[in-house]
This record gives sequence, C-alpha cells and structure tokens, in this order.
Amino acid sequence: MEIKEVKDAIDEAAKALKEESAGALRLANSAVDSAKKAIEALGEKADTEEVTKLKNVVEDLEKKLLKSIDEAIVKFETSRNSQSGEKSFGDVLGKAIEDATDNIEKFGRGEIKKISLDLNVKGVNMKAVGAMGINNVTGGTQWAGIQRPGIITNQNTMTHMRDLINVFPSGPGTDFYFMRENGVGEGSIAPTAEATSAATPTTQATGLKPQFDLDLVESSVKFETIAGWLLLSKKAMRNIPGLMAFLNYRLPEKLWDVEDAQILYGNGTSPNLKGILTAGNYVAGSAAGSTALVEKIINDMSLLEDTYKRLATGIALRPAQWYNLVKNKATGSGEYDLPPGVDIVGGIPYILGVPVSKTTALNANDYVVGDFQHGTELYVQEAMQIEFFEQDSTNVRTNQVTCRIEETVALPVYGPDYFVLGSAATA
Repeated sequence: MEIKEVKDAIDEAAKALKEESAGALRLANSAVDSAKKAIEALGEKADTEEVTKLKNVVEDLEKKLLKSIDEAIVKFETSRNSQSGEKSFGDVLGKAIEDATDNIEKFGRGEIKKISLDLNVKGVNMKAVGAMGINNVTGGTQWAGIQRPGIITNQNTMTHMRDLINVFPSGPGTDFYFMRENGVGEGSIAPTAEATSAATPTTQATGLKPQFDLDLVESSVKFETIAGWLLLSKKAMRNIPGLMAFLNYRLPEKLWDVEDAQILYGNGTSPNLKGILTAGNYVAGSAAGSTALVEKIINDMSLLEDTYKRLATGIALRPAQWYNLVKNKATGSGEYDLPPGVDIVGGIPYILGVPVSKTTALNANDYVVGDFQHGTELYVQEAMQIEFFEQDSTNVRTNQVTCRIEETVALPVYGPDYFVLGSAATA
C-alpha cells in the first residue's frame, strides 16, 4: 500500500508536467513532494531495489519540474519586455539555464562537481545598469533622516516663586493656623520716676509703672490642592521616544507656573491661595511715573524699612525690567554705566546689597520688594506627585492611561506690610 502511494504520486506528477499552465506546475510540485515524503515513510523498506528505482524516477521528475519552472520564468520575462525589445536579467538567466541543461543533470547525478552559467549570451542586450543612489531606495524615508533624541519643550519660567521663599513640609489637616501680633495694643512703656512716698490705705504711691498690653490674633489659611490630569494612549507611551522623560520634566513646570500665580495673585477664595500681592497682604509702592526704575525700587526699600520696620531681603522683576537696570546711560556722554547702588556679582544684580531675581511669573510692569524670608512661607502637605492610572473611566476598553499631577499646599502671609508692590510703567 505504501509503495502504491509513491507510484500514484509519480504518475500524478508526470501527468501534470505534460501541461504548461502555472496551475499544473503547482500540482506537479505538490505531487513530487508527496512522493518524496511517501518514500521517507517507508523506512527500512526504502532499501529495496524497487524503491531505489522509484527514487531515481522522482529525482528525474524533480529536475524536469525545475526546468519547467525556469522556462515559465523566461516566457514571463520575454512577454513583459516584448514592447521595449530589451531583455531582463531573468531572460538571460533562463537562457543560460537552458543551455546548461546537460551539465545540470550531470551535477544532479554527481558526475561533475560544479556548474558554470554563461550570462554573456550572444545576441542578448540586458537592460542598462544605473548608478546606485538614494533614488534606488523605496518603501520609506526614515533612513534618510537624523532624529534628535528627546522632545523639545516649550519655554519654562526662569525663577519660580518657591525659589524665593521658605518651603516646609506639613502634617495632616485642612487648615494651617498661626498666631501673630495685631496692632500696637493699649498703653505703653514709659520712663518712670522714683516713688517719693509710701502708699497708705487711702493713697497711692507716686512713681507707679505704666501698664500696657499686646494684642494677639489667631489666623489661619486653608490647605489647597493644585492639580490637573491628561490622557495618554498606551501606544504613545510605548512608541514615542523620550515621552516619559518629557512628562517627568515638563509637568512639574506646568504645575509650578500655576503655583507662581497663586503665590503672587491668588484671591484667597477657596480653592485659591491668598497671594502676597492680593489686597491686605501688601503695601502699595511707587506709582507709574518718569522716575528711573532703580530709584523707584530704592524708594520702596526705604518705605519698607523706614515706615514698616521691615528689611528687604529680595527684589523680583520681570526680565525686561531686570535688563533695563544695566542699560543705564551717563548723562551727557551717553556711556553705559550701572546706576548708583547697583552691582553685579556672579551675573546677579544687587541693589544696595539686596539680590534681584527675574521671573516671568509677575504681571507686566509689576515688581515686588519684600522680606521674602519672614513675610510668608509655603507649607507642603502633599508634595507634588505624578501618577498613572489604567483603571479610570473607559481606559481599559480604550487602551489609555490617565496621568495626574497634584500637590496640596498652604501659604500663610504673616502681615500686611512685608511686601511692597511697585510699578515699572512710565507715565
């Protein structure tokens, strides 16, 4: 039964090879393959003389099949190039194989060790060979470019307000309480004369020390949360180079921009902080006018120290105002010179020894002179966190991830006269 399967497959292959269609060649190829597998399945029976003869028949059929396939290729190439009159490499190769048929058969029987194909066929003009260049490349353009690693970010604020004030961690709670002195109180300390007579049940001794008191007030501010979220696809997270590093760098900057605005201008109505330049937390300084900026700042430093007994520890300006400080020109000669009292140390300007910081967090033309070390503090109850969640909304169904950034902070301002808000605008 097994030998019969080999013979049947041989008959089927021989019959198919008599036809010239592509379908017949596929059928012949399948039949030859079936015959070879049937012979392998015979095992020990394959060593008999009958099976050896069948093996030789299958080998001959396989060679005829290869030849038929080569002839089909030649016919196809000839038909495709008939209009131009040129012959492709397939034409030449097919002709060379045809001319070397005898050698191919000898090679199959082991009578020769190599076959040489003459591709310089007489009378055949192959297509012209062109130079290899970028025009030969197909399928895409990625190979031709150079990609910079990482993601270019939008601009960031140069100096954040948290860089100018003290920042402390805080424990749990909804409110931050602090006690501060309120006003001057009643009575006062005064020089006291020495007593001249002893007190009796009906008189009072002279030289009695004066009584005074100190008024205290308990104040509080709320812890407020600054937060935001964005939606990412998993495919973007996996395939955009540098995306996670970009998020870890850029998202804190976005949050601190909002924190800056809150520290400076928050209106104090929950969930907003009450900023240092919100009514009740600052003193109005120099108004718009023709006075030079450096003189306005010095005037405000004087106001802070002379009137309110506060010591300026920092000055914050917009970058344009910061640079205007060093564009001062001498009267008459027009030479650039630093205004009196202005020094630059390590690239940082100082006005009468007080450092000047530049920040884009301030509104146009605003500047602030203040005691940044004692006038306010930022208490952080929940430090800034960047978190990713798959289990949110429809994320599981849409293959998306929710990214959230948030912090919880409180901003106590310890009095109404630690900061002076000035204007750099001209009249």
